[in-house]
Amino acid sequence: MNKNVINQSVLSFTPDFPGLKGVTISARQFPIEPFLVFTEFRMDQPVFGPHPHAGISVMTYMLPDSLGSFINRDSLGDFSTIEPGGLHITQAGSGVHHDEFPKTSGLETHGFQIWINHTEKNRWVPPKSMHATADEIPEVKTAFYKVRVLHGSFGHQKAPHTLVTSVTLLHVFLQPQHTIEFPTASMAFVYGLNGQGSSNGYSISGQTLLNYDTIGDRVVIEAGADGMEFMLGTGIPLNEPIVYGGPFVMTTQQQMTSTQARYTEGSMGTLSYYKG
Repeated sequence: MNKNVINQSVLSFTPDFPGLKGVTISARQFPIEPFLVFTEFRMDQPVFGPHPHAGISVMTYMLPDSLGSFINRDSLGDFSTIEPGGLHITQAGSGVHHDEFPKTSGLETHGFQIWINHTEKNRWVPPKSMHATADEIPEVKTAFYKVRVLHGSFGHQKAPHTLVTSVTLLHVFLQPQHTIEFPTASMAFVYGLNGQGSSNGYSISGQTLLNYDTIGDRVVIEAGADGMEFMLGTGIPLNEPIVYGGPFVMTTQQQMTSTQARYTEGSMGTLSYYKG
C-alpha cells in the first residue's frame, strides 16, 4: 500500500558559518528518526576543526556535482579523500575525534552530512571508519532512472558497508515524465535536489522535504518535464529516549555525563589541527 504525505516543507540554504551554508533537517523538528541530522551543505574552506563524536554514526556523502573533494581524518588513524560521488562513515560509538574539510580551499564542495542514531545497546560500540569511492557505490540503472545505493539495498544491489542501525539511503536520478516506486519501512522521507516532480499530489523541487506517514510500505515518485534528482531515506524509528549534548548523542543523562567525562579525560583520542 502506498504511503501518504504528512508534511511538505520548502527549505532554503542559510549561512551557518563563514565558508559554509546548509539546509539542515533535524529529528527534533521533523519525523526522520533513526536519522537525526540530514544536512545538505556547500563548503569552500575549513570550518570546524578536529572535534569529537560519540553515540551515533556520521556519514558524509559528496555529491557527484561537487567541484571539490573532502579530506577526512580521525584519531583512529584514518586519512581519506572523499571524492565527488564518494562517501565516508564514522561509526563514532564510544567516541572518536575526527576532522573534515575541503581538500582545496576556495573550491566549493557540495554534499550531505548525516547523523544516524544508535540504540542504547549500541551507543558505545567500538569506533571505526568505513569508506567507499565513487566507483564502489552500487548503482541500479535502467532507461528510466539511476539509483545510487548509499546504504541498505535497492533492487539487486546492496551497499558494501553495514551500520549498527539499519537504514536505507538512496540517491536517485529520474528521467522526465517517468515514475519510480520504492519499498519502505515505517519512516520514509524524500528530499529534492534538482528538477521537479511529485508524490501523492505534493510537488517536489530543490530543497523540498516530504515526510510520509507510518502506514503503508511503498513510496511513489513521478518526475516532471525536466526530470528530477532527489534523496530517499527510510528506516524503522528506534523509539528510545534521545539526549543531545553537542556532538554526543545518548539515551540517558547519566550516559551523557559519563560520555562528557570520558571526553574530558582524553578517552576519545586526540587529533591535532591539519598542517597540510
